[in-house]
Amino acid sequence: MKSVQEPVYSVAQIKRFIYLKEIFFLSIAAFGGPGAHLNAIIQRFVKKRNYLSEAELLEMYSFCQLLPGPTSTQMIMALGMKLGGPLLGIVGLVIWILPAFILMLALVLGLSLAGARNIDTHFLRFIPAMAVGFIAAASVQMFRLMQANNTSRLLYFLGAAAAITIRSPWVFPIVLLVGGGISRLLNREEFPPHKPKIRPNWKLFGLFAGILILTSVVGNLFQNKPVLLFQNSYQFGSIVFGGGNVLIPMMFKQYVSHKHYLDAETFVLGVGMLQAMPGPVFSISTFANAMALSDMGMSGQVLGAILGTVGIFLPGILIMMIIFPIWTEMKQMPLYKKSIEGIASVSAGLVLAAAYLLLVNLEWDQGLIFIPIFSIMALVLFTKIPPPVLVFATLICGWLLPL
Repeated sequence: MKSVQEPVYSVAQIKRFIYLKEIFFLSIAAFGGPGAHLNAIIQRFVKKRNYLSEAELLEMYSFCQLLPGPTSTQMIMALGMKLGGPLLGIVGLVIWILPAFILMLALVLGLSLAGARNIDTHFLRFIPAMAVGFIAAASVQMFRLMQANNTSRLLYFLGAAAAITIRSPWVFPIVLLVGGGISRLLNREEFPPHKPKIRPNWKLFGLFAGILILTSVVGNLFQNKPVLLFQNSYQFGSIVFGGGNVLIPMMFKQYVSHKHYLDAETFVLGVGMLQAMPGPVFSISTFANAMALSDMGMSGQVLGAILGTVGIFLPGILIMMIIFPIWTEMKQMPLYKKSIEGIASVSAGLVLAAAYLLLVNLEWDQGLIFIPIFSIMALVLFTKIPPPVLVFATLICGWLLPL
C-alpha cells in the first residue's frame, strides 16, 4: 500500500499563509486608527513573528504617511508586497477591509430598517457629540507629534482656518500643497544631493489617471449619481494625506454641505459608530455612499457601499503598486524630506477643522453638547480605555439618561 505523501511547503509559503492569518485577526481586533493599528502590527509581525525589525516597520509606516490614501491599509499592503509580491499584498488588503465593509453596510441597513419601522433610536443621541470628541482628540494627538517649532504650529492653525472658512472641497489638496511648499522653502536643513534612478510603471499610472478622468467625464456628462459617488470617493482616495481623520472633513463638505447626499446628523452618527468598529477609518466611505443611495432602496445601499469601498481604496492600491518598487530611491530625495513636515502640520490642522465642522452642524443645546465632547476627549487623551468601550458606554448613557 502506497503511503500518501504530505505536501511540502517552503518557508516563504508558510510565511505568506501566516501573514494572511495575522491580517485577518488584525481586521477584527484593531481599533483606533493608524497609530493604534501600527502598535498592533508591531506586536504581531515584529515581536511575535519577527518578520522584520521595528526600525524597518517604522520606516515603512513613515513611507505610507507620505502617500495619499489610507495609511494603515497601505502599510498592510506594503508588508504583503515585501513578503510575497503584489498579489499577496492585494489579498491581505481585501482581508483587512472586508470586516469593516460588512459592519458599515450592516449599520446602514439597520438604520434604514429602524426608520421604516419607527424603532426608537434615542439611545444613539450622544453618538454625534462623541464623534466630535474623538476627532478633536485625534487632532491634539497629531499636534503633540508635530515638530516643536513655530512654523509647524502656524501651519497647523492656518490649515484649520482655511478648511473652516473656505467653502470648497478643493481647499484640502490646496492646503496640503501649500503646507508642503512653505515647509520646503523654510527648511534650512541640508540634505546630500541625490539623483534617483526612477522607472515608474507608466501603465499603472495611466490606469490610475484614466479612471479618475473617465468617471469624472461620464458622471458629470450624464449626471449619473452612482458614477459621481464613485468618482468622488476615488478622488478623495487620491488626494488624502494623513489618514481617515483627514478624509472625514473632506467627505462632510462634499456629501453634506455641497451635494446634500445625506444630512449632517446621519453623517456624524456614522463617524461615531466607526469608532466602535475595527479596521480602516476610510470605511466611513462605505457608510456615506451607502446612505447616499438610500433613495434606491436596499439594493442601492449595497451598490453604494461597494462603490464607496472600491472607490476610496483603489487609488491607494494603485499608488502603492506604482511607488513601492521605487521607494528606496524616492525616500532619499531632498524635496520629499523638506516638504513632509509642512504636510504633516496642515494635515493635523485639517483634523481640527473636521471637529469644528461636525460640531457646528449638531442640533443640540450648545451648552449641553460640550459635556460628552470634553468627556470623550479627556478619556481618549489621558486614559487607555479602548474606543469600543467608550462607544458602548456612550450608548448606555443615551439609553439610561432622560431626554
